[in-house]
Amino acid sequence: CMLAESQQNTARRYRHSRHMLEMGLVSVVVFSLMGSASVIVAILNVDGSFRRPLLAACIFGGFWGCLCLVGVWMILIYLRHELNIDSGNVRHRGGLFSGSVCVSRLTAATWKSFTREGSLTLHESSGSVKVAFGNYTYEERRELIRFFREALVACDQQGWEQFEKRCLPPQVEYRVLQKKIRGHLRFAATAFALATPLMYGILIWQKLNGGLQNHSPGVIVALPLLIATMLLGCMWFAAREDLSRAKTRDD
Repeated sequence: CMLAESQQNTARRYRHSRHMLEMGLVSVVVFSLMGSASVIVAILNVDGSFRRPLLAACIFGGFWGCLCLVGVWMILIYLRHELNIDSGNVRHRGGLFSGSVCVSRLTAATWKSFTREGSLTLHESSGSVKVAFGNYTYEERRELIRFFREALVACDQQGWEQFEKRCLPPQVEYRVLQKKIRGHLRFAATAFALATPLMYGILIWQKLNGGLQNHSPGVIVALPLLIATMLLGCMWFAAREDLSRAKTRDD
């Protein structure tokens, strides 16, 4: 197929959504702290809970170390990922592999809707390049979809009807979404602030009635705050992903 005339002088460059970097950094920090704490607790074995402290420390360190490596991999993907589109070529660089195709030599283009975001695979006789739209913001997805639909107008495009029904990015106003998410987070923080005294009351009542005998007062004090912090942190992190997808170049 030939490149549409309106697209011949187009040059575009796309990077991975910044949320991938944030997930990687948070994963490395959290899993490193959890791993360090687990290893130290196992080696010290203050209360004799571990029959083989060294083995337990190795298991904990290996488990949290693997999760930490996942975070490192996310950071590597963010730093390496790049999609370049120029006058007649589409070049993609991923975490491990890279590829490029010439639009004028494409044999087919396949729109896939297996995931919510969808993808496009460009087939050439010597290879193929896959564009996963979930890697980009809503604005960038719309740009890419519009570009490829116009550029590949003469190509054999398979799966477009299903893709159009399931995978077109939503129209989301960043500022409106930001305001809505802030309201949800404020509501959750207020709910946790009101529920925390109740949680403390229940724990104190159980302690006074002979329950929680194997738990120290420090654990009882820290548990409600830890639960509230973790839940709020998860909500905030999920909200960050939605905001990063909706963000435009002007925001």
